[in-house]
Amino acid sequence: MSRRIVLNTLAYKQVFSQYPTLTQLDVLQEIKAAGYQDVEIRREYVKAGEEEIKRIAVTAEEQNLNLYYSVPDELFKDSELNPVLETYFKEAALLNSSQVKLNLGKLHTFLPEQAQQLIQVINTYPAIRLLIENDQNQEKSNSPRLKTFMEQAKELNVPIGLTFDIGNFHVIQEDVFESVNNLLPYVAYVHIKNAKKTETGYESTDIASGDINIESILKLFPPTILCGIEYSCGGKEEIQKKMEYERNLILEMAAQESL
Repeated sequence: MSRRIVLNTLAYKQVFSQYPTLTQLDVLQEIKAAGYQDVEIRREYVKAGEEEIKRIAVTAEEQNLNLYYSVPDELFKDSELNPVLETYFKEAALLNSSQVKLNLGKLHTFLPEQAQQLIQVINTYPAIRLLIENDQNQEKSNSPRLKTFMEQAKELNVPIGLTFDIGNFHVIQEDVFESVNNLLPYVAYVHIKNAKKTETGYESTDIASGDINIESILKLFPPTILCGIEYSCGGKEEIQKKMEYERNLILEMAAQESL
């Protein structure tokens, strides 16, 4: 089985910086031309609110693209459920997204009353799956911490999946293979980016340029799990070629797995 590969619009980070008037809506056709059927829209790149989200949804439907929604916010703020969570679900619904992704945030214990609040929001939008992702905060996103939360969610019957960001675990100096071992049963989506240690910290890289053996990591996940390319793919002159190359590289890795 060939992997389904998502293009996260973080790939356009450099392009959006170079051309400030360019929007995610403007690049959907180019993404489709690079071979992608699945696109992860980032909330921080939405410039015109719900009206822009609606236009993205219409264009994606016309081009037969599947959309997902990435929100740069936390599910919990100071151990309380984020009060604007339902807004994010509403936006995901307008986008016709099948999932919405946030970071976990700060939470000491997942209480039953919090679980019920969260279930109520989730049940209001049954077509949208809630995912949490590990970010680059060691305290909030180490794999034992995430595993504890996912176990609590399971006990409280809260349907939550996990987005496993490969590069982010390396950035918090956690062994990525051990991270997979801790979290594999809960992973619904994988963010593919590599990371390289530098003199001043870490930088995100493409698949082949970082410290992590991405192919070895991907082999640990079943082929049914979505994989999203999530790193800057360069400037306007090179991005489409780079997106095509990285997609084909992952497909080649998946083909090798099946041999």
